[in-house]
Amino acid sequence: MQYSCYPASKQIQIPKVSFWFCKITSEGLYLQLSIINQTKATMAKKENRIIITLECTEARKEGLTPSRYTTTKNKKNNTERLILNKYNPYLKRHTPHKEIK
Repeated sequence: MQYSCYPASKQIQIPKVSFWFCKITSEGLYLQLSIINQTKATMAKKENRIIITLECTEARKEGLTPSRYTTTKNKKNNTERLILNKYNPYLKRHTPHKEIK
């Protein structure tokens, strides 16, 4: 964006500029500015959270239908596989559920 032809006799507030120059004409002194975009460019965030699937370990051993849950985990803080106690409706009790790939 270019601002041009401001008379030097007027009081103006000069914003952050990449370059500026003065021009002398028959009407007087003029200042021309080229404005920098003042918004900061933001980088895309790398996602640390991933979606994982938890599967019942006891139902698999007994040959029954294993229950599965999906959840998220932070891959930077929790690098090993996650094990949580969740309810298995086929066994009708809480059992350990381990992260599967």
